[in-house]
Amino acid sequence: MKTALHFLVAIVCSTATLQTSAAEVDQFRIPDRALRDSGFLLQEEVQRRFDEALEQANRRVLKPGARAKSGPIYQPRKCRQDKLYDALQWQFARPVIGQLESFAEQSERIDKAVVSFAESIYQDFLWPESPSLVLSERISAVINVHGIEIGTDKLGHFFTEGFSYFEATEQLNKNIEFGLHLGRWTESLYFGAQTTGVFSYADLVANLNGLRFWNKILANQPDPLNQKAVSPYIECHDKEWRQVSQFSWQPYVDLAWNESINCSALRTSHLLDKVASHQPLCQPELLPIAKYQVEDWDILNLQGLKVMEKEMEPEMLVWEKAKLSDTNPPASLIAKLRAVRLNWEAWRHELALDTQQK
Repeated sequence: MKTALHFLVAIVCSTATLQTSAAEVDQFRIPDRALRDSGFLLQEEVQRRFDEALEQANRRVLKPGARAKSGPIYQPRKCRQDKLYDALQWQFARPVIGQLESFAEQSERIDKAVVSFAESIYQDFLWPESPSLVLSERISAVINVHGIEIGTDKLGHFFTEGFSYFEATEQLNKNIEFGLHLGRWTESLYFGAQTTGVFSYADLVANLNGLRFWNKILANQPDPLNQKAVSPYIECHDKEWRQVSQFSWQPYVDLAWNESINCSALRTSHLLDKVASHQPLCQPELLPIAKYQVEDWDILNLQGLKVMEKEMEPEMLVWEKAKLSDTNPPASLIAKLRAVRLNWEAWRHELALDTQQK
């Protein structure tokens, strides 16, 4: 029990310092009005950041230790992939809250629908059940991207978590499962179920499409979604990086990014009951199943709002990661991890009841 208590305290402490690290979106209770399309405004911001990243990546570097009366001596020009990705990451993949997510939330030019925590389907959650969400009360705004309504948090998932997938797969030189596993792990733990109580499948879809974006920067690998060759955004010309094609949201954003269509799972049946009491209407029949034909990727929820599947519990994901890494952890370790999680959940439930009575 002490282990569980320490784990919860650690999460609460991290929540206090990083209250905005995990946000949820409520697309069931947004105001019934048409949002203006913000896709082109967001596209302009992406282009601006592309321009700045290329300027940074092409910036000449001084030769170490070189001295000359006529002025500085620079290293020979060349296209360095590491420098390019560093510059792009600086512009797009900030940890915690991505740059495009902040831009969409803060820009007065972006038309947004906002639901407060007190009005959301999560309003009955108590802090022991959902520390990050309840303590921060952070509900992402909803925007319109070329006719698809998405939470602004999905922009952060697309660029930042998409880049994490890109790194986890070693720029798609490794099996895509390494990236998909990372997404399931973060949703099961610190970006989802254990901190907010919500396991978001729409987040996983945004993450995967972010991987597709980062792969298309130089297009060194086929598109992981369909294994077809893709044209790059950037190429090396005359020893400098140059943009050769324009960014567009259309290949990436679809109805699977919408959490009232690709609905989330809740960590426990108790949390599901609280959400269901507000009668959210989930429409999984609208999911673009043909686009995502790989069934074992577990990024589409065809069942609607539900309790999180046992395969997504942390101890099972430890087992899954071990199989990916060709290791074989003892069954006793998995059993211990499960016992800790169950004890912790029981303690959280007791604390939630005490909180409610007070």
